[in-house]
Order: sequence, then C-alpha cells, then structure tokens
Amino acid sequence: MLKIIFKLLPLILLFGCVEKVPVTWTQRVLHKQVQGLSLRYDEYGSKSNPTLLFLHGFGENRHTWRFLVPYLATKYHLVMVDLKGFGESPKTKDEFYSVYDQAYIIDEFIRKKNLKDVTVVGRSFGGGVALVLALIQHDGLMDKRVKQMVLINSMSYKQTLPSMLRNLNKPIIGYLGIHLLSNHYMAEEAYRYAFYNNKLIPKESIDVAAIYLGFPRAKYAYLKTVNQLVPEDIEVVQKRFNEIELPTLLLWGKEDVAIGINKAYRLHRALPHSKLRLFSRAGHMPQEEIPQKVSEEIIKFMEENR
Repeated sequence: MLKIIFKLLPLILLFGCVEKVPVTWTQRVLHKQVQGLSLRYDEYGSKSNPTLLFLHGFGENRHTWRFLVPYLATKYHLVMVDLKGFGESPKTKDEFYSVYDQAYIIDEFIRKKNLKDVTVVGRSFGGGVALVLALIQHDGLMDKRVKQMVLINSMSYKQTLPSMLRNLNKPIIGYLGIHLLSNHYMAEEAYRYAFYNNKLIPKESIDVAAIYLGFPRAKYAYLKTVNQLVPEDIEVVQKRFNEIELPTLLLWGKEDVAIGINKAYRLHRALPHSKLRLFSRAGHMPQEEIPQKVSEEIIKFMEENR
C-alpha cells in the first residue's frame, strides 16, 4: 500500500498545482472558455416527434435512461447524451467540468443537431446543467431552442455534499480513494446510496458504471467535477431561478438522502411555471428505481404542454 501511495504522490502534488479558473458565472459563462466537444449519444424514436434531451447525473452515463425508452420512444424523439467526462464522451485534461461549462457544451450540441423546441430532462447534476442552460437562454446568450424542462431530483441550491462526494473532494484522500478502491465497489456503493430499495438495483447498472470508471482519464474527470460541483457564486445564481419562465416539471423521490425534498419544495416555489410530483418509496434515482411512474409523469407533462 505504501509503495502505491509513494508512486501516486507526485501525481497528487501535480494535480493540486494546476492553476484554477474560478467557478463563477462571470468566468465560466460571460467569459466562456470551455471548448466544444463531440459528445457520445443515443437516439430513439422518430425525429418528427417532440424532442426530449436527457442529461444524466454525476457519475452516471446515458444508459441510466434506458428503462424509460420503451414507454417514451413511440411518442417522442429521445436524445440521451453522455456529458463531458462521463460514459463514452471525451475526458479532456483541463479545468472545465462545472455546470456552467457543461451547459455551454450542451448548447453547442443542441445547435449542431439542429434540435428545436427541446424538452430538457435533467437529473441531479444534469438538472443543475439544465437550470444554467435555462438562465443562459433567458439572458440571450444562446438561441431559444429549449421549450421546457423536466428536473428529476435536481441539483439546485447550496447544500452539504453527500459523505461520499465530500471525501472525493478532499485533495489527497479523494485522489487516493478513487484510485485505490475497486471500480465495482465504488459503483455499487453509489447505487446503494442512491436507491431507496436496494433490491431494485439493476446489476447491469453497477457493471456498466464500473466499466466506465476504468476508462482513461475517467477518474480525473470525476475528481474535477466533484471539485467544481458547487459553483462559488451559487448563492447569487440560485436567486435567479424565479427568472426562468419555462414550463417545468419537478419529479422527486421522497426518500432521497442526497438532495432532500426540502429542495424540491423550494425550487417549486421559485420557478413560476412549475409542477411538483413526489414519489413515495423512491430515492435519488427514480428513473431506474420506478421508471414506469417517471415515464407516466413525463408523458402527462408533454401532453399538457403540446
């Protein structure tokens, strides 16, 4: 163990010496620095149908949405992307992994794909990206292509990070932990934390998450994202949620221990055109734990806002 630590120590020191760009609206949005990327994605359904663009949570990938496909693909055009640093999308060795950076990359993706009247479905970290995307559109910094949102157990307000992420956020402990623990163990623990009923955890989901953790620079991207998970100016940005005029459906597992339902109620009060649906006996990942119920609510929302 000591030999491994000594081998990793120079990398840890180098990792900590990289010049950091402040994670603020001014530096990351107004002074945009992130470069465009070619994101990996899957498509389902006819392109002539209304488009739903799915943004996954931290540590996930586009496959987390697979259980929704049978319910939604017959009526809608589904586009499920791997965010920068996750799944099979690029993991560039730079400083741009915040929700601000991801929002600009998604904006470019939407333009390149020429998607219009898009319903953005964002979960957890992806929900935070969706909220930033909505604010960027509100400020006229991107074309008006996002029509409405579905936010699932969404990152939104300043809060204490879950214990697993707090440990990853500690420079040396986080670096050692993510490199010394097995990929399968980390994936399984993340799912056990996120689910209310552990008996419903799909073994395939753990296996896929473990595989992607082993990809080149995947752990670099994980750590960079954790370090930038909470913007430095989040208290300023969260006060602007009431400016978002987009129709929004909020879906939340009542037993979520990562982002509690108090945040759901607060976000519902802030967004002027939002509806809130709570799921009993569901945790942080209702799209995998109760996919049929999630799909039913999305279909109702889409029908109401045609």
